[in-house]
Amino acid sequence: MTENPNNNMNAQLNEIINDEQFDDMRDLLEEEFVDLIQVYFTDSQQRIADLRSAQQKDDNANGYEIAHALKGASANLGATQLMHLSGQLQEACRERLISDKAELIEAVAVALQRVEQEINQRLGL
Repeated sequence: MTENPNNNMNAQLNEIINDEQFDDMRDLLEEEFVDLIQVYFTDSQQRIADLRSAQQKDDNANGYEIAHALKGASANLGATQLMHLSGQLQEACRERLISDKAELIEAVAVALQRVEQEINQRLGL
């Protein structure tokens, strides 16, 4: 029996952290991993504040750059859900729709909280 690609995609969208990607990054960085995580959290929280500001100013160009940076940083850590939501926001900015995306930005903020909880639990922080 073959897997339904839509089921696989839905599973990825609900996945907070991709175990393999997360473990690969932790193995690669060893002792510096916790420092990277702290920088990621700080930077990501600032990016969400900047996204909110860009949304209020209808600044699609800045919103695009911020969403792109958040997407890339999240992909590196295996923060799957946050990566996908950031990608959706990036596309909305490309289509010049950031002014209508307050709910999506809040979904990104919630996804970041979930990532933070999950990573802190994994690392015992």
